[in-house]
Amino acid sequence: MKTIKNILIVVLCGMMIPMLTSCSDKKTAGKADTASATANTETLIKVTVPPFQKFVVVTNEEGEQLYKEADTNSPTLSRWYEADCESDFCEMIYQWSDQPGREGFELDPYNIASTGNVYPVLNEEGDFYKVCVLNIWCDIESAYIPKASVGDIESAAIKADMLEAENNSVKYCVVKEGKYKDIVLEDNYDELNGESLHVGVLMDGVVATPVVYNIDCTMIPELEETTENMQIEESEGYFSLRYNKSLAVPLEEGYEAYQLDPKKLSPEQIAKIVDKVMTKKPEYVQYMYHIPAQGLQSFYFVTK
Repeated sequence: MKTIKNILIVVLCGMMIPMLTSCSDKKTAGKADTASATANTETLIKVTVPPFQKFVVVTNEEGEQLYKEADTNSPTLSRWYEADCESDFCEMIYQWSDQPGREGFELDPYNIASTGNVYPVLNEEGDFYKVCVLNIWCDIESAYIPKASVGDIESAAIKADMLEAENNSVKYCVVKEGKYKDIVLEDNYDELNGESLHVGVLMDGVVATPVVYNIDCTMIPELEETTENMQIEESEGYFSLRYNKSLAVPLEEGYEAYQLDPKKLSPEQIAKIVDKVMTKKPEYVQYMYHIPAQGLQSFYFVTK
């Protein structure tokens, strides 16, 4: 099974779909159309309903181990860092403590489950919760944590206006009406990984985003603003999106750096973007929840 970090840069070939309704479209849809739109969107991007209903937060001041079985004598989850790494992007490996170490990696001596960490609960067994631990580096799907070391933490529904009001390096657009109501476009910029656009869906108060629905983005000022201010290209299974300043927003006031503002995309451009990613069921889905005590948090899940 491919790791999530490898799949993150894979974007699939597109299939033809009808025109989308943009985020700024104010046309009114009937109740029947709205109900069918949500169903069609879920089917189109091939994601399941949000899988997590209960969350726990680590309350033990010293942190806690994550166990392979519901037994504190069982192996624990360990994390290994690439030794002598001089870059900002160093490799990590997660494995059980009964497995041999890896050459060129150093063991992290600290607990994996730090105080304040939030985990989705998959099940419970005696004095333990079985929690989801899958992440961008870790292919292990679940582990056990003692109930005595965690407490319950509440989640709340994500609303479209909540996402679009976010004022940071992540910019959102949620399609408000029409056949593809609730499709979410998320543009994410960070200094280490650059800029990328992700396509997901807002369903049951949770944003579900297939990991492969990812497009690398770059602002190209030379693109014609009047005739072609956005281009999508494919090369060896990777997709890139080029746009000009007319579709951009400053990263931070006073700086000459920009990122894509998905709310500025036209219905045709949204359709073109979605065409590029929606072709088959992905292996991993990122589910973003609102944890009021900690904000927006994302958890990964393997589709079965």
